[in-house]
Amino acid sequence: MDTVYIVLCVKGCDHRPVPLTIWRSSLTRATAADASPTGILRSIQALRALAALSVVAYHALQWGPGGFDVGRAGVDVFFVISGFILWRVTAGRIVAPTDFLWRRLIRVAPLYWLTTLAVAATAALWPTFLPQVSPDLGPLLLSLAFVPHLDPRGLPFPTLPPGWTLNYEAIFYLIFALALAAPRRWRALAAMGGLMAATAAGFELADPAYLLGANPMLLQFAAGVALGWVAEHDALPGARAGLAMVLSGAVLLTLIQTQGLFVEFWRPFQWGAPALLLVAGAVTIEEGLPARTAPTPAGRLAVTLGDASYAIYVLHLPVTALLAHTVGARQPALFVVVSLIASTLAGLAGHILVEKPIRRRLRAISPPAAWTRGSTPYSRRS
Repeated sequence: MDTVYIVLCVKGCDHRPVPLTIWRSSLTRATAADASPTGILRSIQALRALAALSVVAYHALQWGPGGFDVGRAGVDVFFVISGFILWRVTAGRIVAPTDFLWRRLIRVAPLYWLTTLAVAATAALWPTFLPQVSPDLGPLLLSLAFVPHLDPRGLPFPTLPPGWTLNYEAIFYLIFALALAAPRRWRALAAMGGLMAATAAGFELADPAYLLGANPMLLQFAAGVALGWVAEHDALPGARAGLAMVLSGAVLLTLIQTQGLFVEFWRPFQWGAPALLLVAGAVTIEEGLPARTAPTPAGRLAVTLGDASYAIYVLHLPVTALLAHTVGARQPALFVVVSLIASTLAGLAGHILVEKPIRRRLRAISPPAAWTRGSTPYSRRS
């Protein structure tokens, strides 16, 4: 199987259109009953879970007939959410850039490193497990360091292919960390300006800078930061407008796919704009509703799956590969369902048994005091 994950094809891309379904009533009920007084946006957690599972479904289908290309838009949703959340948890606080980077590292790296090493070892012993994965040491070390690079096939993927998104996140983290050194009133402009500058640089620098991250995908993080700034200043519209944004985002994604309008080169905008509408709409709905202290079962499930969404994303490719090699993928619909269930269970296990214990231990010994002098605490749920 030769799975294509991304990025920005200038020519030669042929994607089949498929619709995206958004369950309007479920979203409305969940956010209405579960607006959180604790700072946890359950709508964002629900979107995180939906985004991760959309990517799982897309990759599961690559073992069969393909399709559901719009599932890849889950990554675009993740990028907008990332920008929004990082602004939300640092806004109005003094945060040392080194403290910020350390917290991002211990949030993202441990599970990714373990999974990458496991996939590399499996590729060395079982080359057909994931044919696109190379166990070569050079790319492996670059992957573990979150350094964008071309794999032995000349494609911009790390050893664990979905990790290309983490390389983009790493670029964003570095730019955002630099912005944290600016006066607080200029941080948003500094972060968005840095992302725009990196995007512009990609058009001027020699190849493969553009392919490796200096491209308009970075603008999706900037859109998330802008949304966070708007929310911070209480400039969001009412809940009805939020619902209209969610529906508009869903309709746009559906039309782009079903009408064959998608062009990979324009992905940052064709999928980025609907992703922004979905995230902005979800935030607007929840912020515009009264807070309730007792979440519904749907709200608790959203938080649980949202918390595990990163683990689901990191682990789903080896999980679906193992299923394909063992139970087979001859019945695509059934295989997708089994992959979604197995990836979710693996993600929950990875989050509870690996992510949380490691992060807890690292938080207990880090970061060095000299790194955080003058900092004020910020949310750990980020």
